Amino acid sequence: MSIPYYHVDVFSGKPLSGNGLTVFTEARRFTDRFMQRITQEMRQFESIFLQRLGDFEFKARVFTCEEELDFAGHPILGAAGVVHDIYFADRQICEWQFQLNKKAVWVHTKKEKDQYTSVMDQGMPEFGYVLSEQETLGLLPMMNLEMEDLYPGLMPCVVSTGLPYLILPLHANGIKAKIKVEDISSTLEKFGAKFTGTLEIPTLGIRTWDNAGKVEDIATGSLAGPCGALLVKYGFKKVNERFLLNQGANIGRPSELYITIKATETSFWDVWVGGGVCKVGHGFLEPDLIMPYGD
Repeated sequence: MSIPYYHVDVFSGKPLSGNGLTVFTEARRFTDRFMQRITQEMRQFESIFLQRLGDFEFKARVFTCEEELDFAGHPILGAAGVVHDIYFADRQICEWQFQLNKKAVWVHTKKEKDQYTSVMDQGMPEFGYVLSEQETLGLLPMMNLEMEDLYPGLMPCVVSTGLPYLILPLHANGIKAKIKVEDISSTLEKFGAKFTGTLEIPTLGIRTWDNAGKVEDIATGSLAGPCGALLVKYGFKKVNERFLLNQGANIGRPSELYITIKATETSFWDVWVGGGVCKVGHGFLEPDLIMPYGD
């Protein structure tokens, strides 16, 4: 039996922009090794593998070309748009639950004319380590930045809604940022972070890379949520205000990430991240051809 997959672009209002994604909807019997190999074959920044648990509930596994992630934004949003289109295309609005390795995530989807809009509740943000001035002076050359590029009064800090990022809050020159060391992972681990990203506060532009600095991500929901929380914490945006972060234009894939930091009865902050999901195509893998080599 052939293995179906779906190709969508996330955080975009039209195809061939935003962040591409492959969604595998029937992954119940896939091994970890097989999912990793298929992700490498598809060559998207991430692929997501689903097992349907109920009408509106799925177990989800997310892989990059290098590793499995416990959480990622654009794969979950993209997957929600895909399952809405497959299973309930006659409904305008749906609500989904995705069971990840360490948390469950709720996603709302709305059918538009030529696309879907997905909005994810990332939960409460966790604010972690704030770098000292000395630590910042050691970090900035690794990122091709200087102290003058930082937003006045703010230091790099770790924020997470499921995936901890070391965020560099910038006043200017976000475009020149890049990872200049062979692998920044060990530096990030000292501060409790998995990845690093920049937030240029005046333009609301964000950027992030793999830890070797070889690949820049196009649109990153797991970074957008923490950046939104940071903007509210320091008074640049208000609770319950919907605002837009931008990413990817500098690499030819302009992306729009919508953020709302909500106050609820049980928590002061709930981080909501959303964007468009556009269909690009779908296809099938032939298991008889690839299964013998997948493991």
